[in-house]
Amino acid sequence: MFYRLRKMVILSLVAVIVLGIGGAGVCAKDLELEGVYEAALDLPRIMFLLKRKPNGDALKYQGRFERNWGFVDTGASGVLLSRETAEQLGVVIEQGAKFVDIGIGGEEYFDVSEPLYIGLADFEEMGSNEPDEYKLAGPMRFQVKQVTAGLMIGAVDVVGMPALEGRILVLDSGATNDLGYFAASIKERGDESIPVSDIVVSFRYENFLYANNPKNVRPLPAMSYNPVIDNIEIRNNGRSSKGNWLFDTGATVSLISTEQARKLGLMGEDGDVKREPDFSVPMGGVGAMIEVAGFEIDSMRVPTGAGDAVVFKKARLGVCDIRYFDEEKGEFVVLDGVFGSNFLCASAKMEGFLPGDISETAFDKIVIDIDRGLLGFDVREGYMRSRGDR
Repeated sequence: MFYRLRKMVILSLVAVIVLGIGGAGVCAKDLELEGVYEAALDLPRIMFLLKRKPNGDALKYQGRFERNWGFVDTGASGVLLSRETAEQLGVVIEQGAKFVDIGIGGEEYFDVSEPLYIGLADFEEMGSNEPDEYKLAGPMRFQVKQVTAGLMIGAVDVVGMPALEGRILVLDSGATNDLGYFAASIKERGDESIPVSDIVVSFRYENFLYANNPKNVRPLPAMSYNPVIDNIEIRNNGRSSKGNWLFDTGATVSLISTEQARKLGLMGEDGDVKREPDFSVPMGGVGAMIEVAGFEIDSMRVPTGAGDAVVFKKARLGVCDIRYFDEEKGEFVVLDGVFGSNFLCASAKMEGFLPGDISETAFDKIVIDIDRGLLGFDVREGYMRSRGDR
């Protein structure tokens, strides 16, 4: 959505459908997983190019076609270009236009690009050198950072929801167990190479847009709704709470609100913590960088369409209030939680900026059907066998 939970600075330091519903592995038992840490080792990556005309040439860097990649971010309501990418490709900025994004650290002002087509292709380390292989969407305007990135973070391009509409994405979760990239590929409906999903979680779309912010100056960038997973239940020390969480592949750390933390007895009404936090990580986002404390709780239960759930035992969650402006209510609202990529790929236990222990993921592939609102988990064989034995 157009609050933007921006990538944590640790990202650069850590390690770097038709969905097959009803597959043989699906049964009416919870899949219980343990050992997921607070920080994803990587975020989903995809190749992209930009064009002014659908049949025209891709924008080039110093006269030649350059392979570009960006993070696949279901939590982003738009497409965000770094200042570096925009300048290198000669993207024209709309004079006078301005977009205000609200994020984890407050407000940030962005420039707005000319209308462009964006083409996506499967992520590969070298990338596709054939512009015709990229699947186009658009035209649309993008958010453009007003300043270049710092050395610690590096330039980040974000492929958000407007470019993902109608897509079926397959994410190579298992590769991150070997410190490989969390690569995304695009599939056509009916493609037999789409893995059968052992578990399927439904999501819906919610409007987090603040197009009428009085600080915006049109024309505005393209904006789309964002996915939300309903009724995620968290439990700790005999207490429980349910909430509707943003499904955000662009979040390295998953979060709960202070209200959810209070319901579990982790925080008091005055905002003071009731026990020592289990970890603390720096998170860089729209507006500023902040330090986020987090807790290990007994369990987090993500319901499936089959009546069972994926249960993450000893789940590690940051506590932070992510606010967005609800234009219908005319007020700011706080998200219950954010379901991020640390629950999709290999994860790290953080010690400040650096990873300590690393935990493998139980998933080989993640399948996201954007149109149908389905999140599929292709579970490694050993985990499915243990699930059936319980």
